[in-house]
Amino acid sequence: MTTYVYYPRGLATGGPEALHQLVDSLRRQGQDAYLVPIPGTEDTPRAERYAHYDAPEAPAIVDAAGNAVVVPETQALLLKDVRRAEPLVWWLSIDYAPRFVIERAHRSTLPLERTRMSRPPLLWARYLNRAIKGVRTGEDAVLRRAGHLAQSHYAWNHVFAHLGIPGTILSDYTPIDPLPEASVTAEGRRPRVAYNPAKSAVLMAEFARRRPDIELLPLRGMTGEQVAEALRTSLIYLDLGTHPGKDRMPREAAAMGAVVLVARRGAAANDVDVPLPWRHKIDVLPDVVDAALRAVDAVIADPDAALADQREYRARIAAERDVFDREVAAAFIRGERGRDGAAPL
Repeated sequence: MTTYVYYPRGLATGGPEALHQLVDSLRRQGQDAYLVPIPGTEDTPRAERYAHYDAPEAPAIVDAAGNAVVVPETQALLLKDVRRAEPLVWWLSIDYAPRFVIERAHRSTLPLERTRMSRPPLLWARYLNRAIKGVRTGEDAVLRRAGHLAQSHYAWNHVFAHLGIPGTILSDYTPIDPLPEASVTAEGRRPRVAYNPAKSAVLMAEFARRRPDIELLPLRGMTGEQVAEALRTSLIYLDLGTHPGKDRMPREAAAMGAVVLVARRGAAANDVDVPLPWRHKIDVLPDVVDAALRAVDAVIADPDAALADQREYRARIAAERDVFDREVAAAFIRGERGRDGAAPL
């Protein structure tokens, strides 16, 4: 059996890294697996930051019985002509999948600015048009005959609820060496709040307006090493975004010993994907910024207690690669499909 995994060549974000991790894990476990560039990205240079993964490319898939073809959720139409190999959609997020973009657009009563958060207007419009075109040209039929993998319990639930198909949990892992637990203390950390402006820039601007006395550190324009150092020296990492999947940055922050605070929505709303203490998950209504301020003040008032409360979360992150390898073995080697991730392998 050979597994072919479509990926956007040259793109260096969490989703493409997970696609590299899948091929790498399969090959480390004695399986034949390759990345295949998504059409239109073939001439883009490969992302150097992923060179350490054992993830070679194949020029094209081989549509033969016994093989498998994996695509990220935004590229389901690539499976349209796959007839002999097993077609698999990997739901690395929910919010950007064409089917669910359309459903949210039709049922949402929120202004577009709030539903898209920090997504640029032109890019969002292009994406929505692409989503509508994709569903109208047969994506729904592809989704119903494909198998489904889910990076989060949140995604698993959405796929089951909307398609009636039980998917299989296939997470990912945080590629960062966590601090030794004995060195995770508040000592030497600045009482500042680090955040990812790509996730919640509008809300964080309001946060800053209300409380200019709290130091904020946007994690942008930095190398991976600089981000790690920023998290290692910050007391808090705050994420008020929509959590379309099990986001990478909160896990990296926890691995670097920061106290993680997240909005209670998306994948962060359940305790399977983001097993943080209840008080470290922020209510979205009626005022998410006000709730975030209260949570930040509580951590600053007793940082050692907050860090102690997240010890189990940090331990889970440290074990992610082993868990991922077990999930890969279950899904691709033993053929155990349908696990929802609520219980560990």
